[in-house]
Amino acid sequence: MDINKEIQNTSDKIIAEKLPEIVEKATVKMLESIISEVFSAYGDMAKEIKSKIEEKLDINLQKFDTVDYNALVGQTINENLTQQVNLQPILDLTQNAIGFIEKKEIKLSEIFEMLIQAAMEEDNESDGEVTIIVEENTEHNWIEVALDLEENKEKHQCAIRFIFSSERNTIFSFHHQDYFTSQGKITPARIASLSILEHKIFRLYSAQVKIIADELNPETEWFRYD
Repeated sequence: MDINKEIQNTSDKIIAEKLPEIVEKATVKMLESIISEVFSAYGDMAKEIKSKIEEKLDINLQKFDTVDYNALVGQTINENLTQQVNLQPILDLTQNAIGFIEKKEIKLSEIFEMLIQAAMEEDNESDGEVTIIVEENTEHNWIEVALDLEENKEKHQCAIRFIFSSERNTIFSFHHQDYFTSQGKITPARIASLSILEHKIFRLYSAQVKIIADELNPETEWFRYD
C-alpha cells in the first residue's frame, strides 16, 4: 500500500466533500463573534445608542435609583399637563419633596436640621421643641432614629422612624406614623410639613445615601431669631 497516495486521496476527498461545510461553519462563527462584539454592552455601538436615548429623554440613566422610574413617568405626564394648566407650584413642591437629594452622603445633624426647619415652617411661635430619639445598638451595629414635630413623644408614637447600619451607613428600615391616627394635634400645615420631611427621608432610604453619624445627642429646642 502506498501511504502517501492514500493520504493524498483521503485529503482530496475531504477537501471535495467537507471543505465547503468547514468553511461555512468557520465563517458563521467569525461573523457571530464580530456581531456579538459590535452589540456588546461595552461596545461603541451600545454606548452610542445609550447616549442617543439619554439625549432624547434629557436624563442620565446612570443617576436613576430604585424609585426614579416614577420620575420618568411623572416627567412625561407633567410635560403634557403643563401645556393645559399652570402646575408650577405643584411641581416646585414635588421637586422639594422627592428631588432634593443628589449627593451621595448626608450628616445625621443635617437630617435633624430638616426636622427643625419643618417644625418652624408649620409653627408661627418664636420658639418650640421637637422630639429626636437616637438609640445606638452596638450589638447589632445599627442606629435607630425617631423624629416628630411635637415634643416629648414616645418612640413608637413618633411620625418618622428609621434604622441605619453603622457599618454600611445606609438606611435598611423606614417607618412612618399615620397622621390621622396620631394622638398629636393635626393641622393642614403639620400634615404638609410631615409629608415633605417623610418623602425626603424616604429618598435617603431608596437611594441608599450614606449617613454620617456626626450627632447622637442633638438639641431638640429651636428658636426663631429673625
